[in-house]
Amino acid sequence: MNVAIIRGRVLGRPNERRLGSGEFASAFDVVTEDDEGRLTVPINWVTTVKALVSEGDDVVVVGRVRRRFFQAGGSVQSRTEVLADSVVATRRKVAARKAIERALEGVAEVALS
Repeated sequence: MNVAIIRGRVLGRPNERRLGSGEFASAFDVVTEDDEGRLTVPINWVTTVKALVSEGDDVVVVGRVRRRFFQAGGSVQSRTEVLADSVVATRRKVAARKAIERALEGVAEVALS
């Protein structure tokens, strides 16, 4: 099972583009801070509507970790990122809680089967 739940602040302006399918792809970093320090997590989010996240937003991201490979500078490189299923502003407490609960229910179903 591959589940990631991240709470943090959107770092920088999201890079958004429209895909050939009509969907929107947003790439941005979320920074988390705790007693052990600061971590930056790259997020890739594909939605049917334009993403409504901005620099500085406090968000909850629910998704899965993936590693993708690409050509750059004549060599193959890789990037590990979170492919988001949902991104919810923490000020939307009920929606954020529901996104986390859905992810945890999926983990429990797999763990108990």
